[in-house]
Amino acid sequence: MAEESQEELEKLGKRIKQLRKFRNLTQVDLEILSGINNGDISRIEHGKNIALTSLFKLAYALKIKTKEFFDYDGPLPVD
Repeated sequence: MAEESQEELEKLGKRIKQLRKFRNLTQVDLEILSGINNGDISRIEHGKNIALTSLFKLAYALKIKTKEFFDYDGPLPVD
């Protein structure tokens, strides 16, 4: 179970990074928009644990619905 959870965290981190880059944002830019320390953003993007409140903050900053984080192979959002 722990291995499966780690794989999901890594997929989530990659998706967050993909969405950040799609918006042409650096980790520092996302820090400013979300209020989440860029070191924490880096850890999240590398598959470390993420608090649910941080996920909500990132979704707001990236202008997406939270569920879009979990659509790993889905299209990137359109404005």
